[in-house]
Amino acid sequence: MPLIRFLPTGRRLALVATLAAALIAPVAASAGPYLVFDARTGEVLAENRSFDPWYPASLTKLMTIYVTLRALSAGEVTLETPVVMTAHAAKEPPSKMGFKPGAAVSVDTALKILVVKSANDVAMALGETVGGGEAGFVARMNAEAARLGMVGTRFANPNGLPDPAQFTTARDYALLARALIRDYPGTYDLFRITGLSLGGKVIKTHNNLLERYPGADGMKTGFICSSGFNVVASASRGGRRLVAVVLGERTAKEREEHTAELLETAFSAGSGLFGGATLDRLRPTVTPPVLPADLKPQVCGRRDVGETADGAGPTAAAELPARSYLVPRFKVMDPVPIAMLAPAGGVPLAAAGAVPDALPPLPKARPRVAGAGESVDPAGAAVPLAPGGSKG
Repeated sequence: MPLIRFLPTGRRLALVATLAAALIAPVAASAGPYLVFDARTGEVLAENRSFDPWYPASLTKLMTIYVTLRALSAGEVTLETPVVMTAHAAKEPPSKMGFKPGAAVSVDTALKILVVKSANDVAMALGETVGGGEAGFVARMNAEAARLGMVGTRFANPNGLPDPAQFTTARDYALLARALIRDYPGTYDLFRITGLSLGGKVIKTHNNLLERYPGADGMKTGFICSSGFNVVASASRGGRRLVAVVLGERTAKEREEHTAELLETAFSAGSGLFGGATLDRLRPTVTPPVLPADLKPQVCGRRDVGETADGAGPTAAAELPARSYLVPRFKVMDPVPIAMLAPAGGVPLAAAGAVPDALPPLPKARPRVAGAGESVDPAGAAVPLAPGGSKG
């Protein structure tokens, strides 16, 4: 491609990205938005319509978690701070824990429930606890989105329930995923949890990639009828961590298969096919639409399948790749015990003999955020808080 070097820089990068996508895109890849990138360098390895607006569904909870981690690092709350179920939070529709108003869990337990169960009631209660109310927390979510450069994102609630004013892009969620890995490396085990145990009941994750794709190590799924099946998925192999953001799959099975195929192809392709383009330098090759696509007729039709059932939904035949990169289910870890707080005084039941939660103390947020063309190694050591400070 000798003539490419005579094009202006912007057009050259766009052309290289287009050619690279044609070279490495899987044959059966979804027509919906996706983006695969290297978590350490931010290099883009595969991309399709990543600037198109989309409904985030329960991927919204990744920003809820990020805002909470920021509050923990600032000492505004601790891992033991009670998250009390308000009447407003208890009314949120499924997926939910179904706790009665007045019931409480710790911030630590709430974070785990958000990742594994994707409970809308707990997400709302956590937002109210951290933000002083839903509106205050949503304002924080949008402020963090702006700070991270998520220019195509707007949040309207902490849990991802349908709202026409809440939308994002695959590229923006790649920025958020990288920030979670970069700014809080000591808490990343949170996203690896495959199950919780509470009162003898086991709650399983909706992220089946954790137990079906070798190397998968996080992060979060999401579904509403209008968005289809979304996922942010991370996998590590040979010293590299890649992250795939996949939006708009028609079934949970298709989401898993296409995400595994994208990751496998990106691991095999190496780097450099996009001319070294990074998340910060990536630009749309075509003008994105103004409004998010609404997949409800195609995904749900006339059936009432529930708007937030991350792991459930339609059972229509998926357009699956000829080769699957998923393996038979294997065990990653035992369910993590969680506990309710005592009704009075906020004393954890763990203090009375129950097994305590296993999430390690959270580190401080890194004071410096990488700029354009820079990178921060997500494997950097966690920085403990000073004595007397927040355990966040």
